[in-house]
Amino acid sequence: MSATMKVAQVPSPGADIQIVERGIPEPGPGHVRIKVQACGVCHSDVLTKDGSWPGIQYPRVPGHEVAGVIDGAGAGVSGWKKGRALAWAGTAARIIRASRAGAEIFATARI
Repeated sequence: MSATMKVAQVPSPGADIQIVERGIPEPGPGHVRIKVQACGVCHSDVLTKDGSWPGIQYPRVPGHEVAGVIDGAGAGVSGWKKGRALAWAGTAARIIRASRAGAEIFATARI
């Protein structure tokens, strides 16, 4: 049996959030996988739940503001190591990484 994770998903526009198990995906080339330890919810997640974003597919896992640790890296990733703490908000092009002092700074590298 492959490894699984629990996710909160919106099964369809306007539906209640469900907790379900899904397989843990392998990170693709140039990507890292984050083991999420905390996740924020913002207005766009509410719009996702309500079905107000045109063109998105369901079921959908909301939450694009996360903090956690890197637990996997795809081919071609350098400078991002397993176990490194980071926070991610919004886009794949920018990451916010947490320093050991607890401050947040924008990463200078694109993944």
